[in-house]
Amino acid sequence: MRICGKSLLVLFLFSFASHSFSQSWLEKIKNSGVKIPDSVKEKVTETFSDETVKKSLNKTAESMENAFEDITPEEEYYIGRAVAAKILSKYKVYESDEAQSYLNKVLHSLTVFSERPILFRDYSVVILDSDELNAFATSGGHIMVTRGLVKCCDSEDALAAVLAHEVGHVLLEHSAKAIKKSRIGGAFAQAGGTAVVAANSGSAESVAQAAAMTEEIDSAISELLEKGYSKQQELSADTKALELLYGAGYNPHAMDSVLKALKEKSSASDASGFGKTHPTPDVRLKNVAIRYKFYPGESSYKNSEERVRRFKNFISLFG
Repeated sequence: MRICGKSLLVLFLFSFASHSFSQSWLEKIKNSGVKIPDSVKEKVTETFSDETVKKSLNKTAESMENAFEDITPEEEYYIGRAVAAKILSKYKVYESDEAQSYLNKVLHSLTVFSERPILFRDYSVVILDSDELNAFATSGGHIMVTRGLVKCCDSEDALAAVLAHEVGHVLLEHSAKAIKKSRIGGAFAQAGGTAVVAANSGSAESVAQAAAMTEEIDSAISELLEKGYSKQQELSADTKALELLYGAGYNPHAMDSVLKALKEKSSASDASGFGKTHPTPDVRLKNVAIRYKFYPGESSYKNSEERVRRFKNFISLFG
């Protein structure tokens, strides 16, 4: 979560001024990864005597405490659905019940052998009606794959590799970890915002300050969606995908065909899609190549006629 220096000063001046925040809270904040500038600590030299300010800060202490708690499966689902809604506001869903049904069957053939075969409302995948090469995964098992990326696949195993990568993000809790950081940042914003309003008797200026902080937090979340996960998280999701593919009886080496197709059809300079939110295909190819030694050779895997038939039927649905 990115918070500008000015906002940090406001947030910590008010939070540390409250008797509600003990030394143990300081340790929790440090452990959360939020850095407190020495210049801010030095400026906190006295405690507010205004009871209104203290009351306001005490009220937001609970929010701060909740920010450090684990997210429940139910919270994971609904927060993930909210993030998915943001994504779906930018894309149309590809209307094909048959394609949707097939893709969900492939998805569940992967998740049933995972360490989390069942989620709060189960895993689900939708196809986005876009030529862009992209896919998204949010907490709670919400997965979205573009039509363009689906058409890069040359087999059911390759399609399973795309989905396995996204499931990997869910299983490794990449979205949940980002949400926890957002909750911490949001709690700080709430603490600072309510303190500003209380200290200034709800003046228009103080209300505007609090609103600006809320807007900044929302902007940071949007930035997270835009930039995607970190490079290391993307590589970890690929590694997890190989495990899922092998467990479900798919060919882990099919990941190569997907990454090579992405390399051919996209580049790191793309304005959108995998080229913007993922490491380059070459980096990802090297990452999985190192890990193929843990799985049987590619010649050990044979596509069944039934698998070939149903994949061809699926691809034909896109014209």
